Amino acid sequence: MREQEDDFAEKPKKSFVPIKGHYADLTARGITEETCKKCDYQIGETERGKKVHIQLIKDDNGRLIDQKTRDKDKQFSWVGGSKYAGIIGSWSWPAKGKSVVITEGEIDRMSISQAFDNKWPTGSLPNGADSVEKAILADYARICAFDSVVLCFDNDEPGHKALKKACELLPVGKVKIMTLPKKDANAVLMDKSMGPAVLVRAFWDATPYRPDGIRDGTDFSVDRMKQKRKRGVSLPFPKLNEMWGGDRDGEVTTIIAGSGIGKSTIARNIAYHMRTEHDFKIGNIFLEEDNDTTVKAYVGLHRGVPLRTLVAEPETLTDEQWDASLHAVVRNGMMFYDHFGSIESDRLLTMMRYMAASGCRRIVLDHISMSVSGLASNDERKDIDVLMTGVGSFTQETGVGVYAVSHLKRQMGKDFNEGAAISLRDIRGSSAIEGVSFNVLAAERNQQDPEKKAFAQLRSLKCRITGETGEADLLKWNLAKGCYEPASAADLAEFDPHDEREDASL
Repeated sequence: MREQEDDFAEKPKKSFVPIKGHYADLTARGITEETCKKCDYQIGETERGKKVHIQLIKDDNGRLIDQKTRDKDKQFSWVGGSKYAGIIGSWSWPAKGKSVVITEGEIDRMSISQAFDNKWPTGSLPNGADSVEKAILADYARICAFDSVVLCFDNDEPGHKALKKACELLPVGKVKIMTLPKKDANAVLMDKSMGPAVLVRAFWDATPYRPDGIRDGTDFSVDRMKQKRKRGVSLPFPKLNEMWGGDRDGEVTTIIAGSGIGKSTIARNIAYHMRTEHDFKIGNIFLEEDNDTTVKAYVGLHRGVPLRTLVAEPETLTDEQWDASLHAVVRNGMMFYDHFGSIESDRLLTMMRYMAASGCRRIVLDHISMSVSGLASNDERKDIDVLMTGVGSFTQETGVGVYAVSHLKRQMGKDFNEGAAISLRDIRGSSAIEGVSFNVLAAERNQQDPEKKAFAQLRSLKCRITGETGEADLLKWNLAKGCYEPASAADLAEFDPHDEREDASL
């Protein structure tokens, strides 16, 4: 039961003097006097002699608390100043019932009521489409007392937005949607070729609301099943590319490795490849380095110059070379989030959605642990769960691929800085990282062995599409260029990633 003193409505002004009105046929709208009485809708004149329609507003006891007026120019006014926010007409509903129909405006509400001989509960939003959220929340319990809620909003953009919001607010399984052949219910009623019979038919044909992402079994035809899955675009690492079938839209790819092994470098290598080979726009969210460093790293990849050189001696490149590289890679092809350290998940996802709306096809998030470190909750596992769930939903909603960098947890008997083999259970923080990721790529490198520290072994730990796991490409650090490259045939013949690594893998 809604109280007028609550957050959704206020008491009428003490000076409230109702406009005198009377019930009559609304000929121009095809509405009868009987329908107007049922729906508390009158016509009258203001003190200044202006003719207006008057929607009476009542409380649960049938007491008049306000009047909403409408003039010939479709200008609305509230006489009593109650700021009424509930569903108009809800005061006349039974305590429970089979169905209630809710429309945007009063005229459409009366059109529906009249089509059913004024015997079925109806209601309308107090201030059009924009008032849908407050109106439903104000009368939520009363609306939900019905077995089904049939929504009949205007067939235009504001109506579609209001419909979506209403469906999100109301319980799934209770909502049905009326589809009309014209803009609104009154237009159908007034059309001589349609009339009330079409409104009644539209009510009985109302379709149950189905949230986005839910598909009925009948949606899957033989032709649909025979369509081949499109292969992803190429990755810069040949063996991994074959194992994973390329890099696909709408997937979360998590990159893991020990500290200092080169996770960020590998993520940048992939992003640079997507930018230069496939002309993808790239979003960059590097939370442990400033944007200038990130840009210099991309320019270094493009020019074959180590990042450390460009940081220490930027004059290594001429102004013309800098400008050409920025034009080829960064300008019009990349976006950067200017932030350092932890960030609330909602804020981070807002930035990612902005990048997606701006045309980014791939986003680098480096790294997951940094994004949640220092948050007020002090619960890293929970914060990562929330973040990864949001990132997974983001990729499915937008089709944008995300390369997420993650740290490893310390394991007794494993030293990832000496090339220990990595498994999914080594991921730090939360099982949500493994669960949400479509693909997980590990990089293993022995930093302490002078003969092996230049090599990094890529390992596929998960690929949801192909299921291929195991050793992928062997990479070799090109000291002159400052980047990883696939190892040569000679390197592959000489290098044994398993040599003397058994103890570290226990």
